[in-house]
Amino acid sequence: MFSAMTTPPAGPSRRPTPRPTFTRPTVVRRSGTAHHVWGDAGSGLVTDRVYVSTDTLHVLEYELAPGGEFRHSAGNKTVFAADVAYCVLEGRLVIADPQHGEVRVVEAGEQVLFRRDTWHHGFNPGTGVTRVLEFFAPPPSRGTASGYGVTQPMLEESRYRDDRWTGRWPDAAAERDVVSRLTLLRPTTALWGFADTVPTHLLGTLADTEHLTVQVGRVSAGHVEDHRKVDDEAMLVVTDGELWVDVKDEATAEFTVQCLTPGDAVFLPRGSQVRVLVRGTRDASYLLGSARPVPEGWTP
Repeated sequence: MFSAMTTPPAGPSRRPTPRPTFTRPTVVRRSGTAHHVWGDAGSGLVTDRVYVSTDTLHVLEYELAPGGEFRHSAGNKTVFAADVAYCVLEGRLVIADPQHGEVRVVEAGEQVLFRRDTWHHGFNPGTGVTRVLEFFAPPPSRGTASGYGVTQPMLEESRYRDDRWTGRWPDAAAERDVVSRLTLLRPTTALWGFADTVPTHLLGTLADTEHLTVQVGRVSAGHVEDHRKVDDEAMLVVTDGELWVDVKDEATAEFTVQCLTPGDAVFLPRGSQVRVLVRGTRDASYLLGSARPVPEGWTP
């Protein structure tokens, strides 16, 4: 059974990801994100578009070319001390936990959550580009990303088949779910509610941990609402349609009003006030990632 392979060769040390930081409501167009490339011949190369990277929340979009992939190498250990959600925007992501052999297929419109100390590899076996929106907390500025990875023992063998359930599938499905390191998320399994008091703005919670919350929003054509307070630092990224976003800065009482299209985003500081509107005839949708500050003195 071909289920294991040796670790890819080591490459150069991973260079730091850009860390654009904001303290006020800020619109970030997809074309205005900070660009970054990481990886080496052993791990593969990945292109990033970084939206924000504060002391609380890290958000980026990465791409895998047709047939592209990332694994790990000595200089690029893909194991973090954080909660991470990968939201597939386009294409298909095949994600693996090479330590245990677990593999999940994540289609466009679906998400996968993994928590700290989960080794992970990503693959695009298709003929088109795979684009993935990443929400990450606690963020790299807290030492949870590559700085943490270099302190971890090397994973010497990678597995891409989970033999723990051989001869017991699907009877062992519930048992697998208990020990799974890769949690597949879908809008159909989200915890849905009204953003306010009307069903023209639905908000579905996909994941909610002590560090990170990821939600999907669906806003109907013609929707109007009042401003709502932002409880935790957040990034709202439009995924479909045309969405007007109106944000009030608590500190300055100034307003930021912009019309966003897919790939555009707005940074929402804690304590600001926001409302969204759809003026056209087409519904809009977005993904929202929010995070809480870690306690004073916290370390990975």
